[in-house]
Amino acid sequence: MKRKMAFADKFYPKDVYKLKSFFDTYIDKVFLEESKKNFGMILPHAGYVYSGKTVLLTLKEALSFGKPERVIIFGTNHTGFGKETFSVWERGKWETPFGDLQIDELFTKKLLEYERVSSDYSVHLYEHSIEVILPFLKYCYNDFKIVPIVYNYQNYNSTLEMVEFLRSLNLEKTLIIASSDFNHYDSHKKTLKKDELLINEILKRNTTEFFKLGQEVSACGIGPISVVVEYFQNVKLVYHTTSAEFSGDYNFTVGYAGFVLW
Repeated sequence: MKRKMAFADKFYPKDVYKLKSFFDTYIDKVFLEESKKNFGMILPHAGYVYSGKTVLLTLKEALSFGKPERVIIFGTNHTGFGKETFSVWERGKWETPFGDLQIDELFTKKLLEYERVSSDYSVHLYEHSIEVILPFLKYCYNDFKIVPIVYNYQNYNSTLEMVEFLRSLNLEKTLIIASSDFNHYDSHKKTLKKDELLINEILKRNTTEFFKLGQEVSACGIGPISVVVEYFQNVKLVYHTTSAEFSGDYNFTVGYAGFVLW
């Protein structure tokens, strides 16, 4: 089954030349050796005019890790669909402006052995948190396989179980991404202050505090963030901003932060 682009010309341009022009403003496309180990990123998923700079600066930082063979992306659920804790797109391809990306079907088959994971295409059809990141990755890494997972019912115990399961698979040359915007719809000053609460806990890898902060900091992907932070031992903040940097509206903002992990 092929997952068609649902948010092209809404969140990002469908035109490859417009995309390349924007991407080249922040990142140089270079030849990459194969990655020698697993690494991770936390990336935002808003419209490119707002969050694209954060994504590109983070990707630029991550290029030193090389090119992954597989990318696992944990998105968040904005649609309300989904019965199990995690929903994976099991087989087929995902469309991007730069060409299709193949699902890692051998991996998704293993993933479905975990009882909290279901194969559920309906969750993904109108969810943007994974789709909007893929053009960046396709542009930088070109040929790799993907594992799109929506984290529907986010909680600390499910995160620990998922991380334990991923570790049991002995992953190699894998990039694991958490897709999340940070605080929503406060002033620029308040959003920065709230974001810093979560950023500080991320840098300390204090995942037990993430879900408590979810009551105060309205980051939509606390669960995905907790997975990558729990999986990796090291984390670095690359860039933090709000939509006000690009919209000029300092009263009603969304926060964006990019991290690399290894």
